Amino acid sequence: MAVVHVEDFRVRNRLAELGLATEEIENVQRRAEAERSFCTPLDPVSLPGNIFWGRTIRFMRETYIPKGWRSASPVNVPLVISPTETFAITASSGSRETGFAALTPSTRYSKGPAVTRRVETNRQLMFPDYEVEAEAQDVGDGIPTWFLLYQHVNTDTGTRLYSELSLPDHMGSRGKIDSWQERIILPWLDFEGVIPFPDEDDGEGGIDIPIERLG
Repeated sequence: MAVVHVEDFRVRNRLAELGLATEEIENVQRRAEAERSFCTPLDPVSLPGNIFWGRTIRFMRETYIPKGWRSASPVNVPLVISPTETFAITASSGSRETGFAALTPSTRYSKGPAVTRRVETNRQLMFPDYEVEAEAQDVGDGIPTWFLLYQHVNTDTGTRLYSELSLPDHMGSRGKIDSWQERIILPWLDFEGVIPFPDEDDGEGGIDIPIERLG
């Protein structure tokens, strides 16, 4: 059963423990949405989602690197690593349950082997007897990875963004992350006047490219 933080003071306190702040994350999301809003229905269907995902990563890094965090992308998984190097954060689009405390979300798309290994690391740290095949360590490996999950919902006046910062502990049978150790539900954001986009394929699920040795 996941620990879920909902009330404003609980959310703020837990984020503060991680070195984060609601206002900073909201600013990141508003900036990412501003860039997404430059798209039109004539753009490729994947572009709005790709822009929002990519800019979320970039603006998280711009916000927190001056505070002692650092950037890394082991096996093409973009991370922001805490100053203590005890955990990392990445971003992903989520299912329709994202941002609702009473529901259990999943990532919107299946993830590749590099993300799977990070979730397995989370699980191993929770349950020391859970064994993961040892592999060469890269920057940011071997530490818990939180996911900034988000979903856009079209409204009569524009778009609403639901999001949460959550720590996964299990990959589902279809390659989606669908189980969480801890969830921090963030306030939703309304973007009035923003042109709603059709159900978009953000493409970020394909960034994790598996590499296999031949022979």
